[in-house]
Amino acid sequence: METRLIAKGFLDFVNFSVSPFHAISRAKSSLLSSKFQELREHESWNLSPGGKYFFTRNESSIYAFSVGSQYTPHEGGFRIIGSHSDFPCPKLAPVSKYENEGFIKLNIQLYGGGLWHSWFDRDLTLAGRVIVSQNNQIHSKLLHIKRPIISIPQLAIHLTTNRENFEFNKETQFKPLLCTGKAEKENYPENNKRHAQGLLELISKEIGCKTEEILDLDLCIIDTAPAVLSGLYEEFISSARLDNLMSAYCSLQSLINSNTDGKDIKLLAAFDNEEVGSLSMQGANSIVAEQTFRRILETLPGNKKNDAIEGFFRRSLALSADMAHAVHPNYSDKHQTCHSPIVHGGVVIKANPNQKYATDPVGAAFIRTLAKKYSIPTQDFIVKNNSPCGSTIGPYIAGNTGIRVIDIGAPMLAMHSCREIMGVDDAYYYMKIMAAFYDDSQNYYEGALLG
Repeated sequence: METRLIAKGFLDFVNFSVSPFHAISRAKSSLLSSKFQELREHESWNLSPGGKYFFTRNESSIYAFSVGSQYTPHEGGFRIIGSHSDFPCPKLAPVSKYENEGFIKLNIQLYGGGLWHSWFDRDLTLAGRVIVSQNNQIHSKLLHIKRPIISIPQLAIHLTTNRENFEFNKETQFKPLLCTGKAEKENYPENNKRHAQGLLELISKEIGCKTEEILDLDLCIIDTAPAVLSGLYEEFISSARLDNLMSAYCSLQSLINSNTDGKDIKLLAAFDNEEVGSLSMQGANSIVAEQTFRRILETLPGNKKNDAIEGFFRRSLALSADMAHAVHPNYSDKHQTCHSPIVHGGVVIKANPNQKYATDPVGAAFIRTLAKKYSIPTQDFIVKNNSPCGSTIGPYIAGNTGIRVIDIGAPMLAMHSCREIMGVDDAYYYMKIMAAFYDDSQNYYEGALLG
């Protein structure tokens, strides 16, 4: 029963979270309804033990934390779960209108490393934020056009010379179709130079502004198909953006449901731009994480000396939560034989000696011990020696803060596809390990504070 509730809760979350901005907006609403207080980075903070707080940056990343009621700078530490809000997708270019062969197509920029062939022949639309000027001020408004307005048709098989290998030019053969030039001119004879006038009219209607108030567009191209439970026994979650909104959702719910007892500061961070290297003002490979952790400690009552702050950092621990590759039944040779996570097999511990993941044996031992107490199955993942390895925010957090980080994930198939899939049991295990990490990790970790 609890497994299904978690899965259905995620479906509701991800179907709203059609862009990083929507995901953070939804997280913000959940935190406010759970009595978290919103902070603003440009204002002074007033924090106290037992308090619950959050702030957003760029509307696409969020930090939320609760301070233990028994907090003291000389005991306890941060308990951090980091994830990310972004996902690979085509994004609308600054000048999107492109006319060719009687069609109006869209210029796009490819964000991240997507399985781009999976975007063909789908009913697509736009979502994100629109920058507008109203009352002599710049504002942003969320946009989600729910009906399909875009498509990327494949070339008919009769015109294809190499039918087995689907290859295409990402610049010239991956331009989405918006409408015909004929229809656009019939509806809007006077056209905008940067974007199709009909598109601007639709956007202005959706967000409630005038077209001349639109300054810029920060929009993702997304699939209109909603996330669902699938499979003969509805044992799968079939969805866009599983990587990595499942991690963001589980960490959010775990923090909201955690207690505020004890001496630790429980914190979640959902960063933006992980898919493109994390080097941005809202990314994990920036100074914002370390700045935020120090600002929290410097604002709370107690010893502000650097020695106390450094000690608190040293007693801290973090999870880098990012989805993991389940072994594909049609491509099982792609996995290392003894490190092949399976669907419904439990939380995946990811390791790489070349620091693509931050897990070390001490951290792995800690997470295994915690999981065993709560009957949470765990699995191990490494890449084959003749395969490339992806990375996560884990090494950035560890390197920039000096905090031990463990990379974990939930197993899934078709990562970075327009449509991904995972097991409902793994969503349950994922949520359960995060809840245990927040509420019952101190005793296990204190014995592992190796110098």
